[in-house]
Amino acid sequence: MNYSIRKGLLQAIDTKNLWIFGLAGKYLLIVLGVILYTLIIARASDAKAARKYEAWQERYVNDFLAQRDAEAAGMPVDPYEATLQAESEDLARVLYGVKGNSTDDLRTLCWCIFNRVDSPEYANSIAEVVAQPKQWMGYSDENPVLESLYKVAREELLKWREGSVRPCGIDFVYMQWSPNEIVLRNTWVNSSSTRYWRAKE
Repeated sequence: MNYSIRKGLLQAIDTKNLWIFGLAGKYLLIVLGVILYTLIIARASDAKAARKYEAWQERYVNDFLAQRDAEAAGMPVDPYEATLQAESEDLARVLYGVKGNSTDDLRTLCWCIFNRVDSPEYANSIAEVVAQPKQWMGYSDENPVLESLYKVAREELLKWREGSVRPCGIDFVYMQWSPNEIVLRNTWVNSSSTRYWRAKE
């Protein structure tokens, strides 16, 4: 075989091998990236669950001590009821900022908060999620607790706490607000993969 032809064939084979190795390397990096991402998310979820458990444990210890002190003073207190009341009041103060919206919108907003508590990306309690700055339209910790808003907040809180009803996935953590409608979405930026959810009676 002519030397130049043989040399050309060898170069072609080398080039093809390089292309195959390059493609295999890219796929390997993608696979490793997916595995690493999965491990990070799993670890974050485990850490979130552990923090949440510790927070609940601490709260129940504090509630037990409060109940003991109250009983000693002749005033029995239900720790679970006290927690529900405090959380309902926190939610009602957020709802006050959008009180002009419909009841369905108010319910939708409640689930945005619940989903954030359940998500590893946010704080572990309603009080902490609510207190994060510049997240909630018209929110102030000095907002009054209106009875109508408290009622909506408590109804949705019981659904979430007791686990009897979960109307949407926990990935709906972003809120889209307008005076006419509040909608949750599962991505920060609207895209072809974005899903939307809104509470409806």
